[in-house]
Amino acid sequence: MKRQPVTDSWTANCAIIWILLSTVFSGGAMLLSSFSLLNRYGNMILLAIGVAGSIWGYVKLNGYPWSLKGLRLRRFRRPFPLLYMLCVLSALVGGAIHLPTNHDALCYRVPRLLHWLSTGQWHWIGGADNRMDFSGIGFEAMMLTPFAAFHTLRFAFLINVISYLLLPGLIFSVFTALGIKRSIAARWMWIIPCASCFAMEAGSIGNDLPPCVYVLAALYFGLKAIKTGRRRDVVLAILASALMTGIKAAGLPLLLPIAICMLWVFFKHPKLIFPAAGAALLATTISFVPIALANILNTGDWAGDSNSKLKIHDPVIGLAGNAIIIGSASLAPAIFPHAEKLNAWFNNSMANGPLNWIKVGFTDLRMTHPQLASEENSGLGLGVTAAVILGVIGAWRQLRIRRIASPGGLVFTGFWFALFFFMIKLGNCGAPRLIAPYYVGLIGLPLLLIQSGQVFREKWWRWSSLLLLLPILLALAMSPARPLLPMRTIVELLQDKGINNAILSRMDVVYRVYANRYDAYQQVRNLLPKNSTSIGFAGTGGESQYSFWLPIGTRRVSDFSLDQNGRLPDPSNFDAIVASTWGTKDRFGMTPLQLAERLDWEIAASIPVRSLASAEAIEWSVLVPKNRSKMIHESGPRF
Repeated sequence: MKRQPVTDSWTANCAIIWILLSTVFSGGAMLLSSFSLLNRYGNMILLAIGVAGSIWGYVKLNGYPWSLKGLRLRRFRRPFPLLYMLCVLSALVGGAIHLPTNHDALCYRVPRLLHWLSTGQWHWIGGADNRMDFSGIGFEAMMLTPFAAFHTLRFAFLINVISYLLLPGLIFSVFTALGIKRSIAARWMWIIPCASCFAMEAGSIGNDLPPCVYVLAALYFGLKAIKTGRRRDVVLAILASALMTGIKAAGLPLLLPIAICMLWVFFKHPKLIFPAAGAALLATTISFVPIALANILNTGDWAGDSNSKLKIHDPVIGLAGNAIIIGSASLAPAIFPHAEKLNAWFNNSMANGPLNWIKVGFTDLRMTHPQLASEENSGLGLGVTAAVILGVIGAWRQLRIRRIASPGGLVFTGFWFALFFFMIKLGNCGAPRLIAPYYVGLIGLPLLLIQSGQVFREKWWRWSSLLLLLPILLALAMSPARPLLPMRTIVELLQDKGINNAILSRMDVVYRVYANRYDAYQQVRNLLPKNSTSIGFAGTGGESQYSFWLPIGTRRVSDFSLDQNGRLPDPSNFDAIVASTWGTKDRFGMTPLQLAERLDWEIAASIPVRSLASAEAIEWSVLVPKNRSKMIHESGPRF
């Protein structure tokens, strides 16, 4: 009898725990919300139930306690496994010593959690930043429980670290089950996680990495059900699929390759159809379905924004624009000093010139390549892309196109069709990051067509691929979001020695901004009147209200914007209003001073704050009722 690889067993055990824990947190949050118990104490109970229940469920299902046996640590002496392990350590250390700075998370994902916790339930917030309402809540549900229990984001990065640890085993298991040679899968299970979009997000609170694990887990347990015929495996596959869609609607097309796999299951085991239907019905509660229904009820559109400029109406334009953006990000190195020049050339000369016909229907057509690979703007990256291209070229004569018609080929082809649907529907400059869950399946197809793994054993391929992948370690060490090196000190020492150029000046600005991004508006918060508990927020969608909630539990922040009739809201419910010049112009078409005069309030204090390295400092003002400005709180930071 052929022995099953240890990685399959270890991966299955860990994946079961993760799927069950994710289900408990996501479903539990919905349950608590329905009883208005979505508060600190309710989440502390949920945290205890989730951890204890997941461990008990694992032992019950597997019949023996989890063990680290079989990890085969010797494998990490080899170059590619060692590179991956260094990425893991960098992410773990970086996430542990730095607070989160993910821009999207701080602008709308974390604030929406605070809004829900303030009322004890999920609700339609209805502010100027509609992302707080129509976006998937799967990742937030995972983050909510420890955040509510401990009142800190310090542990939130562990969601991505755990997901990153699960990637290699799941990649290997899915690849081999779909027909890729074991020797090829054993090498690529370490290479793919070193892609810029995966490695840079592993220590962050970005929400693009977990869907990768869920889609792979859905395929893994689906493929396992084909062999075992067990209901347990089908249920786990369906739960993983639902969790994947619950995080981001961008992952909905990935239901296609999963559906192909499940049809394969039902063809071999028809008796599993009814258990699967029951599981699917229950799994809708942790999927994108609840948010889609809320979007329809509140906006009339399942996606939440029927007038979004990101929607593509011409498939040709969508394909062309996304091909440019995704293709360029796939060729971008992890260290890219001339990224700004390339971005400026394309955005100014090409997008508004020869490619203007695309930009007419693809309004967000622009390049945003970072000089250092980042969690917010990176795609597959040059290292992994070059390794795939060189491997296909080296094995050109060994390609077997007929394998596309195999069951594995159909599943991998499903990923390409899913990407096609994504490209003709969404025009977002962040596409290289948004399609992170697609990359594993996209790469799997060319690997399946290669008859022999000889090319991947050749020295020229191993060394060239390794050299192109190595810069990701430097990007992780120098990342402004989570630097492992004292970069500000290094920059200052170089400037003191008389070395001062544009690159150093840019580095100085970037590291200073990121050092304060977690609590970017602390200086503004310190200007608030003493004992103010109700704050109106008049910033843009790119400015975070999170700082004004701190310390958590001491005040409530509400959006201050025009009502449905286009009139200014009644300010009497607020102790103060914080407003930026960008925010008041965007919301009301006036300055903070003009807003204060319209409300018959006054500006108590103003201060410039730079929250983005790509923009200059913006003036922020604290507006208070007249005769209250003398109560400005002048003590130091309170959190």
